[in-house]
Amino acid sequence: MNKRPKNNARQQAAEQAPDLWQPSRPMGLARALAKAGYGTRVRTQQMVCDGRVKVDGRVDLDPASTVGPDSEISLDNQPLVKLMRRYFAFHKPVRVPATGSPAAGRRVVSDYLPPEVPGLTPAGRLDINTSGLMLVSNDSVWNGFAAGGPRLEKEYKIQISGKITGVEVGVILAGMHLPHHGFIRPLAVDVLEVMENKTVLRLVLGEGKNRQVRKIFNALRHDVLMMRRIRIGPVVLGDLLAGHLRPLTRGEIEGIRMTGMKSA
Repeated sequence: MNKRPKNNARQQAAEQAPDLWQPSRPMGLARALAKAGYGTRVRTQQMVCDGRVKVDGRVDLDPASTVGPDSEISLDNQPLVKLMRRYFAFHKPVRVPATGSPAAGRRVVSDYLPPEVPGLTPAGRLDINTSGLMLVSNDSVWNGFAAGGPRLEKEYKIQISGKITGVEVGVILAGMHLPHHGFIRPLAVDVLEVMENKTVLRLVLGEGKNRQVRKIFNALRHDVLMMRRIRIGPVVLGDLLAGHLRPLTRGEIEGIRMTGMKSA
């Protein structure tokens, strides 16, 4: 005679139910949503203002209203749950803004992110004319590490107008003071290919922004024709197609976390 299973239907349903999330102490409503992993503070403030959030069964339109451990909070009529942290590499296409609202006929980075994963936010930015690797997650602390620091290398492949000279490479490596941008000194500059009127280079930054890189070459009378970020710390763009994502490996996730912690 077969034995009855140890778990009855009620027990199985309880085991399968997601863990609800509630703030551990009093805080603002938008902040609570952000801490639960549903987006940045700006994004969660908008969620509240759009009437998508209820507290104790009533729509609350005030992002600063106080909620606490006893509050029942729901988003789009679904209770807040403990979100699984997800981490992705994304290949941002050129002429796609990293943030902001979609313009007529133009997509932004958030349009490419999977809607079934709440709270995904890019870590840092790329300007609209720069393509390549962006890191994306719904872990705000990890995003802070991934946005950059002196120990987190960022590697770019760049195509510029004209032929660059060895003297110019030396000037770049020595560091340059740029008006309104300060001092910037790349960690590495390698010439990959020289054509009749173009040069392709590899450039690695410790600190600095890709906008500053354009200023460097402009100061040397070269226009930046193409700029693509191909590596952030241990994460490499590889053959990931523009507009596509891939999950990060555990090693990549922890590599970013450890580098960020050392920079803090």
